[in-house]
Amino acid sequence: MKKILAMVRANDWWEYKLPPMLAVAYIIIQNSPYTFLSQLPLIILSLSAIILCAIYVSLINDATDVEEDAKAGKKNGMAAYNTVQQTALILLPLVGALCIVSHFLKRFFSANLFYLGSYISFTLYSLPPFRLKKRGIAGIAADALGSQVFPTLFIAVCFYQSTNQEIQMWSLASLGVWLLCFGLRGILWHQLADKENDKVSGLVTLVQKLSEAQLSSLGTCIVAVEIFAFAAYVLFNHLFLIIPGLVFYFIYNRLLLKKFYVEQIFINPNVKQYRIFLFEYYQVFLPLSVLIVGACKNPVNIIGLLFHCFLFPLNILRILRKIKTLFQKTAANIR
Repeated sequence: MKKILAMVRANDWWEYKLPPMLAVAYIIIQNSPYTFLSQLPLIILSLSAIILCAIYVSLINDATDVEEDAKAGKKNGMAAYNTVQQTALILLPLVGALCIVSHFLKRFFSANLFYLGSYISFTLYSLPPFRLKKRGIAGIAADALGSQVFPTLFIAVCFYQSTNQEIQMWSLASLGVWLLCFGLRGILWHQLADKENDKVSGLVTLVQKLSEAQLSSLGTCIVAVEIFAFAAYVLFNHLFLIIPGLVFYFIYNRLLLKKFYVEQIFINPNVKQYRIFLFEYYQVFLPLSVLIVGACKNPVNIIGLLFHCFLFPLNILRILRKIKTLFQKTAANIR
């Protein structure tokens, strides 16, 4: 089991990529007369589709990185298999995804186009001769679209249709821009983390072409657009009741800085202890805020809160433990 989880790199995306996507589904459900329980089958179905896509992405990315990872001395689970075996492994999640889309999501045709877009983005990102991974801006755009924008828009359109809500184009556009910026920062940070290995393997990424000052300026620009787009999404969807969660997030990070010297960064980690600005909010605070508001409106929706905590406990527990430590330190200082 551990070998399978390592091969599909679930630790890289389960607690980090999936919760923000589900947060959008929770928001759409909350803005409808439907309960979380009534939408639970679609949540499980759409989540399964996204998981299969994430597995496909992990496998195809590793399969096309075998030679480069060997040069850099990085472990690669696909290196133990020949080309035929690698192809078979890659096709398994793809076939499973096609079964879900063709048999269970027929009435979500427009949503399926976004889902297909995610596969296309990452196939072009990984496979030669396209290999967008090596093509600067095109590479980070393909990653951001495939990892954040297309799968989340797939979920959004599914739940708009399932809850009989009209799709508001301005809301969908602001959602897309917000997710694009979020995804761009994610892939740029990943390229930074792999910068030395990529140099050894001969893979030239966008991060290697930029100076530290240029990367810092780029990060500032992306965050500015990201904040504006997220604020627009909150406004279009009347999500004002989640603002206390956002305030709590900033208080939490202020205390982290004061007590543990943990700083916020946009992209480039130029300090030893850091958090990437707003990432923990999207991954933990936002979905929990939406679910808590939904449970307050209708107690039946507490099932959604329990369901989410069951699926994604690690980051929630880690933050709760850190909050407990912060309170203890603050109380000790007051005494």
